[in-house]
Amino acid sequence: MSEPRFRTSPDQETTGWPPGVPYIVGNEGCERFSYYGMRSILYVYMANTLYPAQGMVGARAADLATAHYHLFSAAVYALPMVGAVIADRYLGKYLTILVLSLVYSAGHAVLSLTEGTMVGLFCGLALIAIGSGGIKPCVSAHVGDQFGKKNWFRLRTIYQVFYFMINLGSTLSMLLIPWVFDWQKTQTGFLREHAISIAFAIPGVLMFVATVVFWKGRDVFVHVPPSPGGRLGLLDAASSLCLFLSVGHLFFTGGEPWWVIASATVAFLAAGIALFVVRQRRQPDDGFLAVVVYCSRAWLTGVETDARAPAPLAPKEGDALAKSKFFAPAVRKFGAEIARGPYAVLQIMSVFLMVSIFWALFDQSGSSWIRQAEMMHTVKVLGFEVLPAQLQALNPVLVMLLIPGMNFAVYPLFEQLGYRMTALRRMTAGMIVAGFSFIAVALIQSAIDGAAPLAVSILWQAVPYVIITVAEVLVSITGLEFAYSQAPTRMKSTIQGFWLLTVSLGNVLVSLLAEFAKLPLITFFWLFAGLMFAAALLFGLRAHFFVERDVVQE
Repeated sequence: MSEPRFRTSPDQETTGWPPGVPYIVGNEGCERFSYYGMRSILYVYMANTLYPAQGMVGARAADLATAHYHLFSAAVYALPMVGAVIADRYLGKYLTILVLSLVYSAGHAVLSLTEGTMVGLFCGLALIAIGSGGIKPCVSAHVGDQFGKKNWFRLRTIYQVFYFMINLGSTLSMLLIPWVFDWQKTQTGFLREHAISIAFAIPGVLMFVATVVFWKGRDVFVHVPPSPGGRLGLLDAASSLCLFLSVGHLFFTGGEPWWVIASATVAFLAAGIALFVVRQRRQPDDGFLAVVVYCSRAWLTGVETDARAPAPLAPKEGDALAKSKFFAPAVRKFGAEIARGPYAVLQIMSVFLMVSIFWALFDQSGSSWIRQAEMMHTVKVLGFEVLPAQLQALNPVLVMLLIPGMNFAVYPLFEQLGYRMTALRRMTAGMIVAGFSFIAVALIQSAIDGAAPLAVSILWQAVPYVIITVAEVLVSITGLEFAYSQAPTRMKSTIQGFWLLTVSLGNVLVSLLAEFAKLPLITFFWLFAGLMFAAALLFGLRAHFFVERDVVQE
């Protein structure tokens, strides 16, 4: 039997850095440039250019742009569930990232080449959502796969470096792309006519560069193989996709008549169940869905099939599983190790749920905060006018400054004081801090509403940007680390997908409120501040009872 071309497991003895890390980090920097560059002008393009040209003006254009902006963001962060299943069950992380990166690049090309058309906007955004969303859980899990037992201590550092590169790429794009977009106002002829297309094309070029950088590292990566792969893996991926689309089709059918929506839900649900049954008949699975379905059926009917004596259990977790009314049948049928996977997933998801409110706040820096900034007077910094869409660049700059400060000063200080800064404690603190950022924007909006038009300086928005960035460092980076370290070995990408799903749920909430509630901005801001503090309280209570358990990739 020939040796595999690629390593399928990390070197468990090395203490140094894995050789594939630079390619993954370089890829992530370029990819984030492309995504945030496009997103930095998306709201402005829809609200001020495209929708007014279609007859929608004023508050209607702004509300619709906010709703569509967050609906797109929701799709980007919901589709990781599909990408995760494809990676874990069928293609593996490397091939999933490579193929979907090409789809991602095509989406940027469509946005650039069809500038000014509604069809081009929605087709381009759909391709970007599929590409960006599909690779998200795979890239962050893929970088973790490179580490073994002896260099596992570097995991926190690599996610710090990973996040630093994300913010380096987004900083450069948020400064450059809005400037190129605004360039049309000062140009004539060809450049004026095509400035928007050029602004959308540059991120596409960087996405293609990201794909090439990733491909260059193929020979030094650890390629963790999919399980089970082959036809069974294809059936797993297809059934999961259909089950996801039983709800996910709302991203595309939200405005259709109720009977169309109901029919799509029933059709996708039926297809997903049918494919799952076919897969189980070919070879019974012991994955997340199979275990949960088995436990649900045993719990409802009281009947267990093919039960066997359980394998030896770890003292604490084994007792919890064996005594669980829901999971005990899975322990008897599949064994403790298999049953522990879905149990861990549900435990982790119970922690993640409240994080959705944080993302509902954080992603408004690209929509409602820009809307507020357009009501304020701009200023020049170092001779350059700071545009409303460019102020977002303050966030990644602050992240790059705060990451080393938090990692080497703040966290060690708390440790020296005897207060262990666990992942969940950091995230709880971050959610509380995030609430204060929306108190700040609400106070700014109060000043705007009580003053003459454009009387309040745009620099006041630096205050909430500083606050929300501190919250981001505490919540987002830590969440990536927590999601990977706590995930069962076979479900690393899937747990990353669940983590990113919290971002999607937050954006869906903003989209619904923006489109249907018609709230004044100041009410909008106070509402989310209150929601954030309530979510932080619930998160802190759940986190207090969660027992962290690192799971190293073998």
